[in-house]
Amino acid sequence: MDPKKRRERFLLERFIEASALPAQVVEEREAPDFVVRFEGRSIGVELTELFVSHDANGRLPQAQERIATGIVSRAQQLYIASGARPMHVSLCFGPHSDLTRVDRHEFAGRLCRFVQGLKLQDWQRFVWHPHDGGESPPDAISYLQALAVPTHDVGLWTVARAGWVAPITTDVLQPRIDDKAKRLERYKVAVPETWLVVVADCTKPSQLFEVRSDFDPRAVSSPFTRTFYFGYPDRATVELGSGA
Repeated sequence: MDPKKRRERFLLERFIEASALPAQVVEEREAPDFVVRFEGRSIGVELTELFVSHDANGRLPQAQERIATGIVSRAQQLYIASGARPMHVSLCFGPHSDLTRVDRHEFAGRLCRFVQGLKLQDWQRFVWHPHDGGESPPDAISYLQALAVPTHDVGLWTVARAGWVAPITTDVLQPRIDDKAKRLERYKVAVPETWLVVVADCTKPSQLFEVRSDFDPRAVSSPFTRTFYFGYPDRATVELGSGA
């Protein structure tokens, strides 16, 4: 299973658990994404993710995340290739850093060299904050923690993230639903009945949404048989109104 389909399957299974719907995934497809068995019927399920349009600084969080992940992944590759002691590294980029303007290869090299210079012993920990003196990592980094570990298998390099919480509104949901509705006739060729599940993975700033008390799910229009909003990992599940 490719990573995208594996992620979709994971999110769909979490949705089924949270909604307590007696559904079971029986087939993985492309249009729609899955077929489930529900109350003796085969039902197509199309899963789509919801993203914040911009952050407080007008940037696209999804693009920032992709660049940050790429930089750190490259830095780890360079570090492992150097033969240095295995290290577990977690870091944060500053909330005002514009990663679209940095030289990613140069940044990854500087990050690699900074971690190399720590020279930690097994299970020795190092934490860096901006107010600390001495050697520092590249400017866009606001926090870094490193832990020397026995093997590279447990030496993960990760980006810790935070972001602004956006409210779920009809204006946010409707364009995503309308876009998927353009493919509905194609889905019906495979399975007559199709559900749409709109997912926000709230572990990422680019998908950090919340359902507030003033949100009216009936104001959302959808031609799908049933339409749901699902927030992971808080398990927020809301069935949206249908204009069918």
